[in-house]
Amino acid sequence: MKNSTAMKLLDSAEKLFAKASYSEVSIRDITEDAGVKLALVHYHFGSKEELFKAVIDRRIGILSSDRIHLLNYYKNINGDQPLSLEKIVESFIAPYLYNTLYGGEGWHYYAINVARLLSSGSALGLSILRDQFDPFAEFFITELKRSYPTSTEQQIHWGFDFLVGVMCNTFAEVDRIKFLSKEICSVSNPEIACKYLYNYAIEGLHAVLTKPEYDYQSAFNIISKFRLA
Repeated sequence: MKNSTAMKLLDSAEKLFAKASYSEVSIRDITEDAGVKLALVHYHFGSKEELFKAVIDRRIGILSSDRIHLLNYYKNINGDQPLSLEKIVESFIAPYLYNTLYGGEGWHYYAINVARLLSSGSALGLSILRDQFDPFAEFFITELKRSYPTSTEQQIHWGFDFLVGVMCNTFAEVDRIKFLSKEICSVSNPEIACKYLYNYAIEGLHAVLTKPEYDYQSAFNIISKFRLA
């Protein structure tokens, strides 16, 4: 979208939705921040809901394209052989990191908005996830199935869901780790954070895809005994 007014509205909406929330931000707030007339939101987007969808769509299109290109690059090198888990995870995380490092401040706002979408459970959020995210997620789910043909459907889908969750949490992090680690660690440098995230995702995803479900019953029994003591 090259229209300068529309871009101003998208930039302001993205920032304000991230700093507050979708429900707390009004169309007037957005137009005042963008320095444009109120009626122009309706002219360019029709409604606040459609504006929010456009905010997410603008970057998910770029991100998904980068992911699929990287995934296909590795697939072409690999021929008919399934990809390693390392390359699947790299194809999913590296484009997010690349855009965060080189795409401008808006990518951090995007990460916050997406993290809220994943946890909101709203009809709007579910609609956006289904329409804008799920078609591209299927590429990665398919590759996981090829690489781990003996894994169950439950293992594949839980594993992918955990990968998405930990990645979104890292990019949307409010830097609690900075205080918890007494400033040894900080997400203000996402490149360092993702080096640890990558290893965590690889080992964790592999475990989900290859190990049986964990049984918490022994821990529950101990907790029950403490409660009754």
